[in-house]
Amino acid sequence: MFKKIRRRFTFANVTMTVALVFAMSGGAYAANRYLITSTKQISPKVLKALKGQNGSNGANGANGPAGPAGPQGAAGATGPQGPQGPAGAAGEPGAAGKNGTPGKTGSPWAAGGTLPKESTETGVWSIEQLVPEQELVGTSISFTIQLAAALDPAHVHFIQHGETPPAGCSGSLEEPAASSGNLCVFAKEPENAETPEAAGLTGVPPVYGFNSQGASKTGTGIHLASLEKGKVVAGGSWAVTG
Repeated sequence: MFKKIRRRFTFANVTMTVALVFAMSGGAYAANRYLITSTKQISPKVLKALKGQNGSNGANGANGPAGPAGPQGAAGATGPQGPQGPAGAAGEPGAAGKNGTPGKTGSPWAAGGTLPKESTETGVWSIEQLVPEQELVGTSISFTIQLAAALDPAHVHFIQHGETPPAGCSGSLEEPAASSGNLCVFAKEPENAETPEAAGLTGVPPVYGFNSQGASKTGTGIHLASLEKGKVVAGGSWAVTG
């Protein structure tokens, strides 16, 4: 109750109270002599005594609703790059993948591959040798891709310069060609040399295998006979077809 009364103490209330007291105790005299119109007419000590103390703070009110979101601010500048972190631990090995489908046969280039049927490979051969007298000279021919089988002498042909290619051979010195299952050796005009047969050496074919018969699966050799002492120069081209 006293708190309610204290809260109602104001300057107007005090002034009216004082005026009422004077009115009740001889109003005419108070009105003519002691009419209070300003706080300056009241002693400061009285004013201080009349001033009420501040009441205690009231309870906080409920929070108001959240305001709307403000606009997004501009992006800030990119900061400096941080130091590299330590390496992570190695992960577990993954599961083995499925086996792929088998590839096609690599023949003829795979190990053990052979020259396919109707396929042709070509090359060149040459002889350059000094001889002290008439004698045999020779060189060898190697097939880059081996044949499926050796060739007998009937399928190995030596075409001298200017000769017409026999059956099983075609083309020329510049563009040698052979039918399937044949080896054709073309010769340019030799210097100081001729075929062994022309030199009278019987039983020695100009083209011989490693067993003196035709050609093996990997190659063959060539025989020529020198005419006299001196330098022998010969050469040509060849073609073999699987």
